[in-house]
Amino acid sequence: MLRTFSVKWLGISALVLSPAVGYGQATQAQTHTVRHGDTLWELARQYRGDPFLWPDIYRMNTAVVEDPHWIYPGEVLHLAGESMAAVPAVDTPELPTTTASQASVAQVSDTTAPSIEPEPAVTKPEVAHQASLAELSQVESRGDEPAPLFGPKPSRSLEETIRASTEKDYRPLRRSEFYSSGFLTEKQQLPWAKVLGPVTPSQIGSSVVNNAMPFRTIAIEAPHGATYQIGDTLLLARRGPEWNSYGEVILPTGLARVTDTISGRYLASVVAMYGPIRPGQSALPAEKFTPAGSAHAVGVSDGVHGKYLGGPVRQDLKTPQMVAFIDKGRQDGVAAGDIFEIRRKGERLDDGSQTANEVLATLQIVHVRDHSATGRLLNILLPDIPPGSEVRQVAKLPS
Repeated sequence: MLRTFSVKWLGISALVLSPAVGYGQATQAQTHTVRHGDTLWELARQYRGDPFLWPDIYRMNTAVVEDPHWIYPGEVLHLAGESMAAVPAVDTPELPTTTASQASVAQVSDTTAPSIEPEPAVTKPEVAHQASLAELSQVESRGDEPAPLFGPKPSRSLEETIRASTEKDYRPLRRSEFYSSGFLTEKQQLPWAKVLGPVTPSQIGSSVVNNAMPFRTIAIEAPHGATYQIGDTLLLARRGPEWNSYGEVILPTGLARVTDTISGRYLASVVAMYGPIRPGQSALPAEKFTPAGSAHAVGVSDGVHGKYLGGPVRQDLKTPQMVAFIDKGRQDGVAAGDIFEIRRKGERLDDGSQTANEVLATLQIVHVRDHSATGRLLNILLPDIPPGSEVRQVAKLPS
């Protein structure tokens, strides 16, 4: 009797703790609002019952999630859709013995087929995600080979993952490039705050000196007379050397969102990293990023002419996506998304040689100030681009 009692209780416990039960409940949700600490891996475990199905959720939210490695609190992710669990939720049950009448009900009716002796019906195992039953029963295009029982073949899974990464809506401007590329201050006095460093636990008095990681809490001291509101986003940055009349070079290291205030100082959570975030760096309210839709830039024939100033750090040979500055800005008609050519003028050198008038590289503007602009190098034809080279606006985004 004791053995029977233990086995019964063990069976009841297994039923209560079965992952299929929790998974069935989780799949009822249509959306999920990202919270602090969420990852696509954990959301796939919660809503799909299998963390390896995180590309499933990513594919349905490419308009919201730019990089699957980074999701941010407040983003609303859609969960509706079909997926296949990597492993069946329950074991295949034993074949039960049924009566002839029960077997005839289980058989597929066919009025043209001759009457035959009914066979015992096979009870189908309960599947956690009923929407995938049709997929599991499909036959691959190669002959009569049935589809794998444990999800799509690895080759097809890889193909779908690559397609999800490449088949995205075109975006002429990206939020991460806008905030990470930096700018020139143009001698403007900006309201710089001071980064005091990571805080663990959430106390201003922490003396730990190390790099802050994503979602880590940092302490910030606002400039005299300035106040922040909870929810404000701050740009964290290193302040570089001065460039003549163009002011300091600003090198962003991340973004932080204000979460609390203690004794006149502020606590903020790191929501993006572009470089090491360390004590002593500066912070100021982040500018608002305005998406530019999905239109491509349109060519212009009488665009703005200016000069290439160089990059934030010395690099003689230029590479794609390198940051570069030009000496024309908002007041000259430059806007984010504009395309510039960097050109070399044809001239005769002191040694008697002649240089050709040729294109060195193309540059897309990602951040604009009054008298200067920041761009990212796109196509590079000749990597040796000296400061002072001519830049010529060749395309603009439709307004």
